[in-house]
Amino acid sequence: MTEGLTQQLHNYISQRFSLSKVLNLLLDKSHSHLIEITGKAGSGKSYLIKPLMETLQNTYEKVYFYSPHPLYLNQFSLLLHIISDVEPDALEEFYQEYNQQYRTGRKYDFFYYLTEQLNRHNLLTPRAIIIDDGDILDKYSRDYLQYLVQYAEDSGIQIVFLSQQRLFPFAHWEIVPPLTVEDVQNIIQLAFPEAVENVGKESEILQKIVEGNMLILEKIFNDMQLGKNGTEFDLTPFLDKNYDPLQIYFETLENLPENQKELLLSMFILDQKFNEDNIKNISGKKNIKKDLEKLYNAGLIEHPDLDWVVQKKVSMMVWLEQHPEALSSPLIQKLLDNLAEDKSEEQIKVKILMQMNKYEASAFEAVIKELENLSDNDSLLQLYQYQLQHTKKPDIQMLIHKNIGLAYANSNKKDEAIEYLRQSLHICTENFLPAEEIVYLLASNLFAVNSTAFALEIINKYSPETIDPYWKLKILLLKADILGETEDYDSALEELEKISHQSTSINDKDKRLLLQGEARKIKGKILYYINEWEQSEENFKEAEKFFSLANDHSGLAAVYNNLAVLYMFQGDWDRSEQYFLKSLALEKEHFNLNGISICYNNLGGLMDDKGDGQKSLMYLEEALKLQKMLNEPYNITNIYNNIGITWMDHNEYDKAEEALKNSLQTAVDFGFYRNIIASLNNLGALYFKKGDWAQSIALYEQAIKKSEENNFTEGLLRSFNNLGEVYEKQDELTLAYDLYFKGLELLPSVNDDFIKADLYGNLGSVLTKLH
Repeated sequence: MTEGLTQQLHNYISQRFSLSKVLNLLLDKSHSHLIEITGKAGSGKSYLIKPLMETLQNTYEKVYFYSPHPLYLNQFSLLLHIISDVEPDALEEFYQEYNQQYRTGRKYDFFYYLTEQLNRHNLLTPRAIIIDDGDILDKYSRDYLQYLVQYAEDSGIQIVFLSQQRLFPFAHWEIVPPLTVEDVQNIIQLAFPEAVENVGKESEILQKIVEGNMLILEKIFNDMQLGKNGTEFDLTPFLDKNYDPLQIYFETLENLPENQKELLLSMFILDQKFNEDNIKNISGKKNIKKDLEKLYNAGLIEHPDLDWVVQKKVSMMVWLEQHPEALSSPLIQKLLDNLAEDKSEEQIKVKILMQMNKYEASAFEAVIKELENLSDNDSLLQLYQYQLQHTKKPDIQMLIHKNIGLAYANSNKKDEAIEYLRQSLHICTENFLPAEEIVYLLASNLFAVNSTAFALEIINKYSPETIDPYWKLKILLLKADILGETEDYDSALEELEKISHQSTSINDKDKRLLLQGEARKIKGKILYYINEWEQSEENFKEAEKFFSLANDHSGLAAVYNNLAVLYMFQGDWDRSEQYFLKSLALEKEHFNLNGISICYNNLGGLMDDKGDGQKSLMYLEEALKLQKMLNEPYNITNIYNNIGITWMDHNEYDKAEEALKNSLQTAVDFGFYRNIIASLNNLGALYFKKGDWAQSIALYEQAIKKSEENNFTEGLLRSFNNLGEVYEKQDELTLAYDLYFKGLELLPSVNDDFIKADLYGNLGSVLTKLH
């Protein structure tokens, strides 16, 4: 198509999309926003970039366009330089400090640390960033964008993210709709002004052929204009054809002259490093302007700002997977040699090696080190798995399996971690390699998923007397902890007694102190379980001393949390709050985001038990904010529920309804059926308290239906009991009795003593009234 027509189509597509709603959010400099605009390939969403940038430049000093590099495993550092004002040297210092002092292996702790530093140094200032081809951006960087707008909610950072599918659970979401019949009719009249005015029927036919896709429409118009009667609108040659956007892209690519194809590939690989002088030096060509214009007119490249960028990168990646030989041309090899000299581009080299099924250990190790510093476990897993395919030495295979297990564990995917740690242990035993660390890691992860019997079996089976003394005691401590949690208290205390005697043989002072502190902490928990509260407190205090001497913040935070729980159960609210706050301060000081959230949640529960609703809500709101940063929808729906119940207990019904509806919507969005049922029951209870019995009945009936669909006995019993209470209140005693009796039939399969007592009480009440 002609450039003039292309511009007209750009204008039309941008005008049919309601930019005003998006701009109303983006022009609010007092809040940060993440706006996701989705549309299938060929929807025309990239046409929105220029009008957005032009408008935003009138409000923001800093407006950036970013097109993700398709051959990067992690683009976080690249992205950070436009998200913030951080200098490269300062960023490197932050990375080093985190990994030397605070590293946990969890990306959200790193996000928290780094964003705190950026905020403290006033490096988060108002700006607008438009990201095109967002599907190419790695998950780690996407997760940070979601985190950033939650953390820096008042910094005025505006992010517009264009993608083919929805990728953010908590962003403002807009869809670029497919072309309608009316749209197609308007575009026909733009492209073929000589066409008859009434093309309604043809518009309907064409809209069905293109299925609302702009890319297909442009292809058909282009073919029409290249035909014999280029100025006439004639659908006849296209009626029996089928069009696929990906296939159209492939055909466009295949029809390029070789020099233009190589130029496009070069731009694809170099991405932000591409410039005309650079490519001239590598290729030896004097002029590439005409080739760039042809690629632009073919819709393969775009220049939203001063630089050229490759369009439809997802499609290009698919084409490269099918044509890896395209990377073997002399020009591409020159490009790779050029990149090899630039250490910052090793990710590209590794990605291309993977594309070509080649392996260079040094290149992979360099990128793995970079990703480990960022705690990017998803990308690390890709590289570890690839390494495994190219490694035969048992000791290296064992190490890679361990690394995969740790990456899964740090991503909270314990089942996958267990599987790879099992394989690592198998390699150890088959090849007589030291296995104590693997035994400890495997048993720890089994314990974390409540597979206590398997964890004990691993410890008992793979713990010979010849192992390293330190690891031996760590494994025995884990064993004691598991025995305590399974209520085998005598055996647990016996193990702890052994450890107490043997720990003095550990020469390393810090290791010895850690073992002694851990032993006292576990003993304190066991004594708490058997109601020996004074002795429990003594052991926790002893553990505190050991952890303080070892300067171990995680041990101290855990002990403070344990003491807080102990005081809470003794009814000593003030001391309990004091120790929860001490634990919270330590977790904040060391950037443990999940630990901070747990502390806030515990404080919310404590204040609720104390009857201080205002403080409870303050702490729960903080916990909710953190769970949104952690992108944990399951925890978010639970905290919304807790907030709703707290508001309901204090007769703030409107606020309770808002929180409970947020809980329900989050649970529905992510398919958490148990949470859906809990939210429906809580909303039913709210309307019951308000006196709106009809709405209460409707909600309880929904909860019953959902429980039956998912075979959720406890949810069904609660819903029967709740609905029975409404009917009893209305003096419909027979209906109430029938519902309570249905609940009674379910009791043998439910372990919750509270719901059992409540049901028996209600049944007794209705029987008394009936007789």
